[in-house]
Amino acid sequence: MRLSVNPNRMELLRLRKRLVLAERGHKLLKDKLEEIMRRFLEIMRRLHDLQGDVSRKFDKVFLSFALVRCRNSLEELEELLPDGKLVLDPTEERVFNLSIPKFAIKEWTVSDYDLLNTESELDIGLKKMKELFNDLMEMARLWKAVELLSSEIEVTRRRVNALEHNLIPNIKETIRYISSRLEEMERSYQVQLMRVKEIIRGH
Repeated sequence: MRLSVNPNRMELLRLRKRLVLAERGHKLLKDKLEEIMRRFLEIMRRLHDLQGDVSRKFDKVFLSFALVRCRNSLEELEELLPDGKLVLDPTEERVFNLSIPKFAIKEWTVSDYDLLNTESELDIGLKKMKELFNDLMEMARLWKAVELLSSEIEVTRRRVNALEHNLIPNIKETIRYISSRLEEMERSYQVQLMRVKEIIRGH
């Protein structure tokens, strides 16, 4: 669709500059989209691998806690295991212009419990749970990264399409229209000039 502008040389120069900027912006956005897609697929692969590891570790943790639970009632376990402490250290990771939250364990303490009256499987389960918790936080970070990157991919793709299918073709069509109008005007001036010369020669 042709843009609504006056068909003159100033507009033609302005539109040519605008076309150069639009084409440069389109190329940069396409490059950005390709890089975001590459990072998105890379994170998805890491997330897929991590989910497999987490699933296997969960099985081991559940098995350890199930063995402990078989030999002790819930009330007994609550008495044997006092509350612990977990402190997280929040930071941010920058991917393009996106801020992705990241957490690390700053402090993890399990309160002292009666080693004589608890199963050894409890120690194993708690140790495996601590390892698993790091993986779970990494998994949460990757999921958030996937969510943010997918939104950014959608926005960038819309911008690329708007430039490629709307703005750039419209500017090109308007440039062709103004160029043809200016050529017509130039021919018209030439014809008028020739007539004026003929009239002058006739006198």
